[in-house]
Amino acid sequence: MSQASSRSTRASLKYRRNRDAIRRAQIVQAIPAYSVNSDPLLNAIEAAAYLSVSYRTLEKWRSTHPDRLSFVKIGGRSVRYRRSVLDTYISGQAVTDGRGVAK
Repeated sequence: MSQASSRSTRASLKYRRNRDAIRRAQIVQAIPAYSVNSDPLLNAIEAAAYLSVSYRTLEKWRSTHPDRLSFVKIGGRSVRYRRSVLDTYISGQAVTDGRGVAK
């Protein structure tokens, strides 16, 4: 391989890497900031730990009561829970006495 073709190959690789980096940056900028960090998605194991229940319990809730905790399926298999949904569920489980005061 000649030195000139070696330089052009390196230059084209560098160009492609830069182009790909620019595309990734544009995609990240197009995503609204609130969806990136403020409401993270937790996998089933993390969500179960967050709720202090077993993974199996969370799995049963998902199959028997899909309206209890809404979830997101990614790629048809991966199940994720929004932290805000889990927080809403927890706050809805507060036990009160007859006067509306939390026990």
